[in-house]
Amino acid sequence: MKNIFLILSVLTLLCCKAQTENVELSFEKTDAPLKIMESITMADSVVVILLKPYRIKVKSNYSNTIRTSRLSMNSGGGSGYHNPSKYLIYTDKHKLAPPPTGVKFSGHDTKVFDIYIGYRMFIKSKEKNSLFENAVYLEENGGRKVYDLSKSEIAARFFEQKITDDIRGYLSFSFYNYENELGLRETIAID
Repeated sequence: MKNIFLILSVLTLLCCKAQTENVELSFEKTDAPLKIMESITMADSVVVILLKPYRIKVKSNYSNTIRTSRLSMNSGGGSGYHNPSKYLIYTDKHKLAPPPTGVKFSGHDTKVFDIYIGYRMFIKSKEKNSLFENAVYLEENGGRKVYDLSKSEIAARFFEQKITDDIRGYLSFSFYNYENELGLRETIAID
């Protein structure tokens, strides 16, 4: 009888610990400008990446140190992981930068990431001139021109409508837990 009580006590403690030690992700749009990146120009079409601004709050409920090891996207279409460069996940709302890695959470800690999530799409070359007419050139990133769309309501609406369910997906944070030397993964759906 004592053994059963001991086993139940240990299981209860483990369950309580497992429920409290996790990572919470919250996700919201920000008022940073909508951007467009011109990627590949072909004979009759252009590949562009619509960059939408988001803020992610990551709260660690672990009592020990964890560190981000990877930030990635997987598609809503179930085709598995994609290289983040396909979706162009960037931090820093003023200048595009690589995704955050190695961010350290000391115990119960909350970090905020301002990011852009990119949606790759094709437009006709004829459409490009009218859609980019009021766009403001910002920077060149990896040989690709980046524009601010906030002064062009028509372009912003046009590109937003081209975001289909098959290019929506899930944003995944991977973490490393130093106490038990295990990898952790938390995922949040992109709207």
